[in-house]
Amino acid sequence: MSVQPTTPSKRVLCCCVLLAASAGGAAAAADDLQLLLRRIPPQAPEAALATFRIQQGFTVELVAAEPDVFDPIDAAFDEDGRMYVVQMCDYPFLPEQRAAKYRAQRAETWGSLRLLEDTDGDGRMDRSTVFADRLRWPQSVCCYRGGVFVISPPSLWYLKDTNGDGVADVREEVLTGFDLGNVQALANGLEWSLDHGIYFAGGRTGARLQQGDRPLFALGRRDVRFDPATREFTPVAGGEQFGHSFDDWGQRYVCNNSNHLEQVVYPLRYIERTPQLAFSAFVRTISKEGAAAPVYRISPAEPWRVVRTARRAADPKFRASASPTELVATGFFTSATGVTVYRGGAYPPEFWGNVFIGDVGGNLVHRKRLVLPPDSVANVGERTEDGVEFLASTDNWFRPANFVNAPDGTLYILDMYRETIEHPASIPDDIKEHVDLESGYNRGRIYRLVSPGMQRFRPPRLGSLSTPDLVAQLNSPHGWVRDTAHRLIWERQDQSAVVPLRRLLAQPDTLPQARLHALWSLEGLGRLAVDDVLAGLRDAHPRVREQAVLLAERLTQHADDLLPALSALAGDADLRVRWQLAFTLGEFRGPLVVQTLHQLAKDARQQSDLQTAILSSLAAQAVPFSLTLLQDPSLATASLTGRTIALVGAMPQEEAAAQVFDALFADQVSPAAVDAALMQLANGLRLRGRTLSSLSDHPAVSPAARRAWQSRLDAWRAAARNAEAPASARQAAIRLLEATSPQFAAEAFAALLEPQTDPAVQTAAVAALSRFDDRTTAELVLSKWKGLGPGSRKEALDGLIRTRQGAPVVLAALADGIVRPAELDRDRQQFLLNHPQGDIRSRARELLGESGSNRREVLMQYQSALELTGDAQRGRAVYAKVCFQCHRAGQEGHLVGPDLASVQNKSPDDLLVAILDPNREAQPSYTAYTASTVQGQVYTGLIAAETAASITLRRAEAKEEVVLRDQLEELVSTGQSLMPEGLEKDLSPQQIADVLAFIKSLTPPGTGP
Repeated sequence: MSVQPTTPSKRVLCCCVLLAASAGGAAAAADDLQLLLRRIPPQAPEAALATFRIQQGFTVELVAAEPDVFDPIDAAFDEDGRMYVVQMCDYPFLPEQRAAKYRAQRAETWGSLRLLEDTDGDGRMDRSTVFADRLRWPQSVCCYRGGVFVISPPSLWYLKDTNGDGVADVREEVLTGFDLGNVQALANGLEWSLDHGIYFAGGRTGARLQQGDRPLFALGRRDVRFDPATREFTPVAGGEQFGHSFDDWGQRYVCNNSNHLEQVVYPLRYIERTPQLAFSAFVRTISKEGAAAPVYRISPAEPWRVVRTARRAADPKFRASASPTELVATGFFTSATGVTVYRGGAYPPEFWGNVFIGDVGGNLVHRKRLVLPPDSVANVGERTEDGVEFLASTDNWFRPANFVNAPDGTLYILDMYRETIEHPASIPDDIKEHVDLESGYNRGRIYRLVSPGMQRFRPPRLGSLSTPDLVAQLNSPHGWVRDTAHRLIWERQDQSAVVPLRRLLAQPDTLPQARLHALWSLEGLGRLAVDDVLAGLRDAHPRVREQAVLLAERLTQHADDLLPALSALAGDADLRVRWQLAFTLGEFRGPLVVQTLHQLAKDARQQSDLQTAILSSLAAQAVPFSLTLLQDPSLATASLTGRTIALVGAMPQEEAAAQVFDALFADQVSPAAVDAALMQLANGLRLRGRTLSSLSDHPAVSPAARRAWQSRLDAWRAAARNAEAPASARQAAIRLLEATSPQFAAEAFAALLEPQTDPAVQTAAVAALSRFDDRTTAELVLSKWKGLGPGSRKEALDGLIRTRQGAPVVLAALADGIVRPAELDRDRQQFLLNHPQGDIRSRARELLGESGSNRREVLMQYQSALELTGDAQRGRAVYAKVCFQCHRAGQEGHLVGPDLASVQNKSPDDLLVAILDPNREAQPSYTAYTASTVQGQVYTGLIAAETAASITLRRAEAKEEVVLRDQLEELVSTGQSLMPEGLEKDLSPQQIADVLAFIKSLTPPGTGP
């Protein structure tokens, strides 16, 4: 079934102009919002089918609709095909928020869990029971031992019906502590994994998790895995919004509103076992088009959007410059949700493993195929339809919030069916008064996607099958059947499964997914043997080999039997197999491990992911591996060698660094490699407040190495001062000398602070001195202020304000008029004004003042910017001056805050709020944190990554600081966006208009010119 696409943007432009004209302008139009904000009528369930345009000959069938189901956002099928549906009828208000808003004018509304059954096998649910009611913002469900786990913040519950009436009489709180700060970013996505654990997305609101009175951990930007039998919870990589899915091979996918397809690439546990390894790219955008991919909506714009634009459309300047994307949020993902990998076998093969994503604001379903390039460990998502969406509706009420792989091998669409889906904070307050944000709380639909000529599959009732018969179901083409059989085998712990599992593993004509499930099922039964793993390592399919390598970690006590076979895979043709091998080797010990890692290193020169996997395996063997690399002429100066040596420098055991330091001056290491290695060693030592100079006195360093070290110091000092040498050579020498003491560096660099010095060299010297937490070096730098160039001044202030002893010296220079307030940009001023040290913060506020301005008043003053005609070229210049440090635009700028192309489709009103009132709707992921270290350094930035051993803060210019947790003195949230308030002091309304025009002119990545 299909309908012709419409052109909403053109229609909205006409409506806006007519509304503005007929109402006497924007002001008059706003006088009667009730008249202008006409309601959009819902479609009856059967009538809604005619609103869909679907590609590839597919159709949809109605599985369930109101009154049998309301507001479905997640679902899970038990072993007998019964469907548990999460009903978020209380979106978007908590009960207490709703009571305050409506003052008891409406009946109380809660979320609930619905049990749906198809009793006659016709494909339509005909029995509906409320399994559990009074759930607060329920998000997800999955089945376990005859009951279900349900996320209903702030808790995770286990619910079970023990008397067969279809209603839960067991309600056990398993976990609590989830925050409820953002209704669109809650914990969600309960999914079973191959490893018999249940994973879920942590969302973006944060959590301090606890079981009963026992605290567990702060979640941060991570997801969670738990063992349903032992109730053991572990943080894993992740940290996105609503959507979480596995593919057949155990890879996880997540999304957020404006980034529709991401893969959780790195397992957190591997990075955490080597605490000194700084890493932040656990999750990656994998869409070929980038995060803000285009979408092709066919539904009209909502009246509230039309009214909002009509207020400005009365201005002829605005009408002349208006672009379609300014008039309706259409064109690019703004509300991506429910990312799901199709894992059934009912559709043609080209659909197997495809990803489906809903855009609830655009009333559409987007499809991508996943492709693994031979030189990548992450998949790439490629668009499958050009210029259209796989499924789109003309009905504004269609809200495809999520999807579920069904027992019959098809994909179900969960349609929340709401008149308005936007977060309340996204709609202007006066308009919001006339929009029913709950309209549709008593509606909802579930659809089945059907391919042309599809053979109908009636799934077996797995709960009644014998254990050997369950093993046979692991070879099903349908992912739900395999997963459910796998779960039941594990739940039963029936040892009669072992023989048929091994028989399945040995049959090369079975599905590779079946052999994969067989391996993991043997592990889950406690019967995984060396021969089972060896069989997996020899498997013809690379994904089976990859998982067999992982499973070898369960049998480290049999290292002598496994390591030769593992080592042989260092030459495997598949990169992901080699990548997993590099991770797994970290669980083993011995010379063969170092030898195999060395072999992998030869392939890792241009492969940073393989390098990182190798580094994660070095916690216990970093020193011998470092020496092996240094003695290999082909690798002595390679990036992996430098990263390895930096890792050694950051280790808590100083002796490890001393051993490498001593080895660097041995004859086996080429002179060209020594300085590069010392630089990396110094970088690692800095994380622990150590220097190369202090290391040279360690007992493990030989007298000969000490003499050679002193010679290097003399050579570096001479090189730094040599005015005839190239600037690059002098800068390299300065960076090396920074690894000495503040006193030595001050003596070496004092002459370089004079105005006669090459600016690049002067800047390098100033930057080095400013990073010491030392009052003497700070005073030296500021005593030369008049002779420092602009670049040197910027580096000086950036470094000095971030040390405990440097910040007071900067403030004193401000008070004395040596440094002018204008030399501190808005970011650095905000840093001082919010400094964690009270005396510094107070003094900064005395000298720099606080804006104290009311953000609402500022926004009112700058409303005129929305009526001015902006110039994109002038806006680019403003961007380069004000926004470049934290926002990317095309190929320019730094990615700290959102890519400006990803917000190109936001209305000018919303963009104005984001610029002038950044804390109004700040996402938790953009909240700034301040870290103070025991060495006296103070850093502020976004938490780009965190592990059990370290945090990574990202600040302006995408600079990252890694702080080891055992070196943290304090870590606190500022409670504010990293983007500073007060930009109006630097920008006129015309400049704001120009910036808005520049943003609107951008093209999202991957969409062409």
